[in-house]
Amino acid sequence: MSIDPKFVYSLEVRLIDLEKRFEELSDKVEAALQRATGQDGTEAAGLPASVLERIKRGEHPVKAIRLHRLMTQKDLGAACGIRPNHISSIERGTPYGLKTAKRLAEALDVPVDMLL
Repeated sequence: MSIDPKFVYSLEVRLIDLEKRFEELSDKVEAALQRATGQDGTEAAGLPASVLERIKRGEHPVKAIRLHRLMTQKDLGAACGIRPNHISSIERGTPYGLKTAKRLAEALDVPVDMLL
C-alpha cells in the first residue's frame, strides 16, 4: 500500500499552519498576561503603576485602590453594601471571604483576584 504524496503534502501544510497559529496565540496570551500583571509598563486593571507599586510594598489592595478611586470607606461601603467599620478592619488585615471580595471588587471596578 502506497501513501499518496498529495495527501502527505496537505498534512504538512496543515501542520505548518497550526504551528503558526499556536505561536501567534502564545504571543497574544503572553502579552495579555503581562498587561494584566502590569509587567509591560502599562496600567493593569485600569490602575496606574504607582498603585500597583504600593500594593507590592505591602499596602492592602482594598485601601490602595479605594484611595486611588478617591473613595472614603463610607463611599465604598455604600457602593458594595459592606459596613465601613468592616472595610476598615479588612484594610488592617482581617481575613475576608470570596463573597466579600466579589462585592469589593465590583465596587472598586477591579478583578477579584487583585483583592485576594
